[in-house]
Amino acid sequence: MKRLLLILVALVVIIPASNTASAQEQGDFSFGVRTGYYFRANAFVVGAYGNYGITNWLNVEPGINYVCKEYSTVDVYCDFHIPLEIGTYWHVYPIVGISANDISENKGAIDGWAGGLNVGLGTTYTINGHWNFTAQGKWMGRFPREHTSAIIIAVGIGYNF
Repeated sequence: MKRLLLILVALVVIIPASNTASAQEQGDFSFGVRTGYYFRANAFVVGAYGNYGITNWLNVEPGINYVCKEYSTVDVYCDFHIPLEIGTYWHVYPIVGISANDISENKGAIDGWAGGLNVGLGTTYTINGHWNFTAQGKWMGRFPREHTSAIIIAVGIGYNF
């Protein structure tokens, strides 16, 4: 847990050029692509997300990731962010959400599908009025218990409408 916290802090300090959905005001929407790695599940992922500003202090981000691992398919999630302004173009946010995914170890295994709880930290950096970079780290607890929980580190780029 200490390592995860250290990694998350490092992301916030070292990678200020990151933006997971710069929908920082009510009614703003962004769409983006992201790639990352699921530690403990040993899988690369590529995916897409949308981000909508429900209020000025709460964003919702549904997304889908393709899990690049044999016998696995997708990770579908819905996260909530509370953007905290660090600078004019830079925001940091806590992440809380849910997910459903199929990260399986065996061919044709039904046990691959699991629900999950996402908790983490992310950051966004707006390049100009429309483009932004994003980086985030989160823990995805998978349930039922026999499924391996994953630690996810991802980066991406988004377009603000």
